[in-house]
Amino acid sequence: MTRHFEFVLALAILAGVVYPAKSQDQQLTDEDASPDIEEAEMLLEELEDLVEKEVMADNNGYDIAELFGKRHFLVHSPNLALGRPTFQCSVGWGGASARAVDGKRSPYWAHSSCTHTNEENDPWWYVDLGRVVTVDHVTIVNRRDCCSERITPFNVHVGYSTNVASNPRCGGHHHFPPTETEHNVHCGGLRGRYVGIRLPGKKRVLTLCEVEVYASPNLALGKPTFQSNVAYNGFAPRATDGCRDPNWGSQCCTHTPAEANPWLQVDLGRSYRVQWVIIMNRADCCRERLTPFNIHIGNNARVEYNPRCGGHHTMPAGRNKDAINCNGLTGRYVGIRLPGYGRILTVCEIEVYTGTLTKRTSEVRETEGKGCGEHEEGQSWVGDEEEHNCNCDAGEEFCYKVVCGDDGEKKPIKGEEGMWTCEETEETEETAREILEETMENLMEDYKE
Repeated sequence: MTRHFEFVLALAILAGVVYPAKSQDQQLTDEDASPDIEEAEMLLEELEDLVEKEVMADNNGYDIAELFGKRHFLVHSPNLALGRPTFQCSVGWGGASARAVDGKRSPYWAHSSCTHTNEENDPWWYVDLGRVVTVDHVTIVNRRDCCSERITPFNVHVGYSTNVASNPRCGGHHHFPPTETEHNVHCGGLRGRYVGIRLPGKKRVLTLCEVEVYASPNLALGKPTFQSNVAYNGFAPRATDGCRDPNWGSQCCTHTPAEANPWLQVDLGRSYRVQWVIIMNRADCCRERLTPFNIHIGNNARVEYNPRCGGHHTMPAGRNKDAINCNGLTGRYVGIRLPGYGRILTVCEIEVYTGTLTKRTSEVRETEGKGCGEHEEGQSWVGDEEEHNCNCDAGEEFCYKVVCGDDGEKKPIKGEEGMWTCEETEETEETAREILEETMENLMEDYKE
C-alpha cells in the first residue's frame, strides 16, 4: 500500500464519520441540505476518485464500496446511472422514477422494481449522472408480466438539458423486440449529463424496470468464446451475442453438462487492462448453480492458468447480474470457471469493460432566451462571446452557456470541433492532497463544534 493510498484511506474513514452514507429511503430536500452537507458530499466524490485511481494503479484488491459505506453506486459498477437522482413527468400506481436505477432488474411489477407514469402525451423519464460523460450505450429493462408493447416506439436522449426532448437523440425511434426483456441502444459517443427516455405520441404510459448507462464499450461483444462442453445447445457464443435476456427460452444463455470445473472463456483479440467484468445469470430457474464462481484474466489460453480476479464470487441474492471489480488486471482472455465437481455453468452474457475514470467538468447551464436560430438538421454552431459562449445543437430551442471554473471566473476556449469548452487543467497529487487536507480539517472543526 502506498503512502498516498494510506492517506486517502484515512480521509475516507474520517469522511464516513463526518458524513455517513444515506440509505435509499433517506432523501434530502433542497431546504434540508446545508452547505456543510453539500461540501462533505463533494469531498466524498473527490475521495472516491482518488481511491479508485490508486486501486487501479496498484491492483491492491481493496473493495472501494466497503471503504465508503456501501456507496457502490458511485464506484462499484460501470453502470453510471446506478443510484443517481431521477425524475419523470408523473407518477402512476406508485411507480416512482428511482426504481429505474435501484439495481433491481426484475421485469415484474409485483417486485416493486418498475416505474410508472400516468397516461399522457409524450411521457418522459431522465437520470442526472452528476457530470458530463460520453455515453456509449444505454440498456433498458422492460416490463414482462404485461404491457410490454407500451414502450414501443421510444427515444433515448443524451445532453445538457433537463428538458428531455431538447437533447440530441441516440438514433431515431427505437422498437423493443417483444421477445426481449432487455434492449441496448447505442449512442455513438453522445455527450451529456442527462440521459432520458421519452415516448413520442398521445396517451402513452412509460414504464421502465431498469435503465443502465455505460461510458465505455463492451469489449467482449461479438468476440470469440469457448467453453469446456455444450449441453442442450447452450453454445458459448451466446455469452457475447449482446442478448442479455436471462430466460432460457430466449436462447441467449450458454449451458454445459454437469462436470468438474466447467469453464467459459472470451478471447478479446489483444491484451486489455480490465476494470469490470459483468456476469448475467439465468433467472427463470437454477440461478444457484453459478455460486461460487471465479473470474480469470490473463494471456494464457488455459483459463485456470490465468490470475484470478479476487477470490470466490457469489451472485447477490435476488439478482441475476453482478459487476466484478478486477482492479485493472491485464490480459487477452477473460474466463469464468466453477470450482468443484458436478457443476453446471450457464451464463446469459459476459461483458468486459476497461476503467472509465472521468474528470469532473464544469457544468453546462441553460441560458434562457438565447435562441439557436435556424439551422439545418445535423448542424451545430457556436455563438460569439457577446452571446455568452453558447453552444447549439440540431433540434435545440435554446443554446447552453459553458461555465468554466468554480465561480465562472475562467474563460471558455474553442475545442477541436470549434465548440466552446473548458480548458483541461492537470492537478498534481500534492495539490489534491493539500485541498483535501484543508477541507477535511475545516469539516472536522465544524463537526466538533
